Amino acid sequence: MAQFRGNGTRLKWHFVFLFLVATFIGSCSSIQFAYNNVDYLIRWKLHDYVNLTQRQKQELQAALSSFFHWHRQTQLPRYADFLSQLANEVEQGQLETPQLAPVEKQLRQFIHAASSNAYDLLLPIAAQLTPHQIDQLQQNLRKKQRKMLEKWQRSPWKIQRRRDRQIRRESRRWLGTLTESQKQLIAAWVAQVEYNPLLRSEQQHLWQDAVIDLLRQKPPGYLDKLRDLLENPEQLWSDQYRKTQEERHQQARELGKQILSSTSPAQRHHLSKTLRDYAQDFRTLSSQ
Repeated sequence: MAQFRGNGTRLKWHFVFLFLVATFIGSCSSIQFAYNNVDYLIRWKLHDYVNLTQRQKQELQAALSSFFHWHRQTQLPRYADFLSQLANEVEQGQLETPQLAPVEKQLRQFIHAASSNAYDLLLPIAAQLTPHQIDQLQQNLRKKQRKMLEKWQRSPWKIQRRRDRQIRRESRRWLGTLTESQKQLIAAWVAQVEYNPLLRSEQQHLWQDAVIDLLRQKPPGYLDKLRDLLENPEQLWSDQYRKTQEERHQQARELGKQILSSTSPAQRHHLSKTLRDYAQDFRTLSSQ
């Protein structure tokens, strides 16, 4: 189960983890508790970037309520069925030669459906941002980006060690106790895969500037253009960054394949049980 950071690493069975992260539940021991509080988390994190007016806060709350009502009723049952299907495949011995492409395709469809609905509801609120709020948003984005880069420059070895821990932790979430050979696979992957925060920061800066410029200038059709940037950030990638992401993409695929094909009966049982537990949580949430 490879680490998810980076736009080009969203692949294979660890896409299940990515999906949970995308719904803000990956780090919580209780999916139901996390899901029921995710709207608060979004509003809390948004406050780190921009101070909304009371009216904007009310409209944001209404938009989030509408989104999660739709998400519970229409999407969570689909997620539950999907996870149950994956559990069946695990129990049928399909991890020996895992077919990852169908999993990736389905998860991309889930993420696209959720993000598309969210953009419909949230972009009109973004259109209400004042010049002062847009300036504040830009300053905070740059500040957080600068802090992240400075942290890496001070101690790159700590970042590498943290990536190793994160991958191990998420792998244990799905597989239980890892074997020494699996730990070595993860350590080797972290050491070998290129991680260039400078290049990543440059790309983030380009994307952020494009978003801020649209919000500030408001040219004809700017909300459609903003949506396109949100849905397709890779349109701004440089050739070098695209090549790096494609390589990481392939390396992540290979790591996932190696780990999954090396699982023990106990690990496969753990994976199957975890998938079914999450599926049941989604079914329970969808009926609330």
